[in-house]
Amino acid sequence: MVKSVKMNYLFNLINSSSQFLFPLITFSYASRIMMADGIGQVSFFQSIISYISLFTSLGIPMYAIREIAKVRDSPEKMMQITLEILLLYAFLTFFGYIAIAVICMTVTKVQTDIPLFLLLSISIFFTAIGCEWFYQGIEDFKYVAIRGLIVKIVSVVLLFFLVKTKEDILWYGAYSVFGIFGGNVFNFIRLRKYLHWNIIDFHMLHPFRHFKPTLYVFALNVVTSIYLQLNNVLLGFMKNAEAVGYFTVATKIIVIVMSIFGSLSVVIMPRTSNLIAEGKMDEFEALIQKSYDFVLALAIPLTVGLIFTSPSAVLLLSGDGFSPAILTSQIVAFNILMVGLSGVMGIQVLYPLGKINIVILCTFIGAIINVLLNILLIPFYGHNGTAVAYMLAEVTVTISMFFIGREYIPIRFLKKQYGHYIWGSIIMGICLYLLSLLELNNIATLITMVIVGIVIYISILLILKDSIIMMMIKLIKLRLNN
Repeated sequence: MVKSVKMNYLFNLINSSSQFLFPLITFSYASRIMMADGIGQVSFFQSIISYISLFTSLGIPMYAIREIAKVRDSPEKMMQITLEILLLYAFLTFFGYIAIAVICMTVTKVQTDIPLFLLLSISIFFTAIGCEWFYQGIEDFKYVAIRGLIVKIVSVVLLFFLVKTKEDILWYGAYSVFGIFGGNVFNFIRLRKYLHWNIIDFHMLHPFRHFKPTLYVFALNVVTSIYLQLNNVLLGFMKNAEAVGYFTVATKIIVIVMSIFGSLSVVIMPRTSNLIAEGKMDEFEALIQKSYDFVLALAIPLTVGLIFTSPSAVLLLSGDGFSPAILTSQIVAFNILMVGLSGVMGIQVLYPLGKINIVILCTFIGAIINVLLNILLIPFYGHNGTAVAYMLAEVTVTISMFFIGREYIPIRFLKKQYGHYIWGSIIMGICLYLLSLLELNNIATLITMVIVGIVIYISILLILKDSIIMMMIKLIKLRLNN
């Protein structure tokens, strides 16, 4: 049965947002206890571990989603691919923990708190057994979303009970791991529902046949991580844990917002892969155009909104001690639009079409820009310099992807209705600026800005009779009538 793209998106949005929303809610509590240096220490270790996880994953998740989506109507082929990928994951994870041991014995900054580093490294194991790629490939987003919410609620309760002072950093590290990855255990156990051992010949399993194709996705992940995880690593080495803490706070909000578009790509990619495999190119092109329109309708106002809400959001999230992170948050707000656009062109179109080389090239160009700018700007501007480097890297990726891959992308990039989103965002921004002049506390300011911003933007689209907002109204009426 073909599942609804809208429902898949809703469930995956719930899951992806919760992965960042719950830490955001608890971050306000944890940051006031751990302070900038404590938060920075955890983020610094997580950045190092994420590089090891990058190698142990080897591009498997994105590759596996596409491959499972292609064969999801054939239980035998689906089971064979699933088992092969799990075996490959196990092999790579073994070498990942060898790297963890070497780092613990040789890196001085890690030796300052080896128990915390080892605790955070458990995320590598949880990632290996998580199998979210399997459920995304078969478009079973409902289960993942419900399971994720339950695990995160339990982990939040434990955080408030166990993290009381700055000395409880190990408990905070445990929350960071189990709150995000703990549910992966249930993912692994639930595979029994789909995998039937009596239909598979274990002599036919060849896990290393997936090694070469995953290397292409791995190359993409490596260059992407250069301007994601390397930002924290460079800050940690070239400045200090406090600078990492400020940058971490500044990017917490944007990561949640960008999960909206990441969720869309995760839902659209298996569907487009399946449509391409079945030769339904007209449906593929129509779906991509709708996705692009939707991203623009959301990304433009969200970018403007974060710029004006950052002062109250950052202070509410982390306290007055993190005021240096406000400008940083405003700088990286532009990445909301850039990541949204590059996600449609790269993950939803070029990768399913087999043009991942273009995505890798464009991302590599952005990564080079990011590293060079970080080296130049961090000594003078610290975390704000990293924010500028990060933002310009995403701009470079999006622009290069547009020019290099345009012939393969079936999108009308300029339409009259896009002016609706620009004008609506401008008017909304003016109103948010006026609200920022009022002398309200942070929580009152943030709530007022969010509500007024949404009302104004939607009102402008209604006045202009925008096609997306009119379609949403039509769908709501149909739901109510049914």
